[in-house]
Amino acid sequence: MIHIIAVMVAVLMVGKLRASAQEKQGKFIELWPSGAPGATGNTDEDKPAILPFLPNAKDNTGAAILICPGGGFTTRCVDFEGVEIGQWFQARGIAGFVLRYRIRPMYGMQYSMADAQRAMQYLRAHAGEFHIDARRIGIIGFSAGAELAAASTFKPLEAKADDADPLMRFGSRPDFLVLAYGSSRLPASSDPKTSPPPTFMFCTAEDMGHLRGMMDLFGALTRAHIPAEAHFFASGEHGVGFPLGDPVLGQWPDLLFSWIKASGFLVDQPRVALQGIVKLDGQPLPRGYVIFTPIDSPHAPTIVARIFNTGPVRGQFSFDMKTGPIPGRYRVQIRQDATRWVSNSRDPIQLKMNQKMRAGTFTDADRQEWITAARQRDLSPSIEGQRTYDHIHPNDGKEITIEVPPTGKEELEIEIFSK
Repeated sequence: MIHIIAVMVAVLMVGKLRASAQEKQGKFIELWPSGAPGATGNTDEDKPAILPFLPNAKDNTGAAILICPGGGFTTRCVDFEGVEIGQWFQARGIAGFVLRYRIRPMYGMQYSMADAQRAMQYLRAHAGEFHIDARRIGIIGFSAGAELAAASTFKPLEAKADDADPLMRFGSRPDFLVLAYGSSRLPASSDPKTSPPPTFMFCTAEDMGHLRGMMDLFGALTRAHIPAEAHFFASGEHGVGFPLGDPVLGQWPDLLFSWIKASGFLVDQPRVALQGIVKLDGQPLPRGYVIFTPIDSPHAPTIVARIFNTGPVRGQFSFDMKTGPIPGRYRVQIRQDATRWVSNSRDPIQLKMNQKMRAGTFTDADRQEWITAARQRDLSPSIEGQRTYDHIHPNDGKEITIEVPPTGKEELEIEIFSK
């Protein structure tokens, strides 16, 4: 009887949380209900808040994103860079929260930053209520909102475990950053707690003023070894938002979603290391790809191993714990690009001549040896088109599948046959 009562209480508690979250759907939630620090008035513009767009339970991935509309810090483009963005994420199982941050002339940038930081802390503190994972909350900004998103990300508030304010017990650094036609300078910091998270960027060449800053930031992120992806389109004026229906620019939201999924932000399981070798008709695959598509979890990232044979072991692929699969079952597809291939990085003559040139001992005799070897190579086409293998043997009725255990696999051997 005690167990039954406990279960009933737990069900009631979950019901209350769901009802509470649902009640807040489409309504602004103030970040400082008792008044924001530095507030100079009592209108909505003095009350920083978030507007939730929550996915239904069936589609919910547990991921969330804070949305910062643009507007030059003098207005907020709350429709096409706010509500519509929140609805787009909501439809894909990601909880969206549009930020109402303070703007000029009433408030300066320091207050806008405080609002963005507070919003991230609020989402983490209330993650259970919103049915989101506090470790998978990103931020997206457009134009001035992108500047705000970047600035608040690059200077996050660290968690203070004993702070009297419950929200200050949570850090404000987002788990991923998305910037649309706007950026900020990357600070010089080697502290992993404050270093930028994985970042996605979008802009157009037509928006040159913002493109220059984003290109600089992209370079800085890659030099700092921060995972970053950028898509810079040729045409499109500043402020396009999510231009759904545009045959060209309308692709960037889908590229963003693919990046979020591939980065593993739509699942709560850790990734594992995986390495292996692919053999075709008893020999290492000359060149191609291995595509691992998750079977049990539609939100898990599909991972792709590229076998270009630039390393010492032919046919080998490898994933570390940052890029590998999550545990589970995968459908395996092998794609072959050539039937014979030796990379320049493994060609013995090429390696020998490169070493001689670096050492300054390259002679006319070496040049002649190189020319002779080059003329003896067969560089004619070796394949009529890319070949695809879904089965171990062509007539097998069963597709190739593997099980990745929670500990990963030290060595996976996939052997297929063309006949």
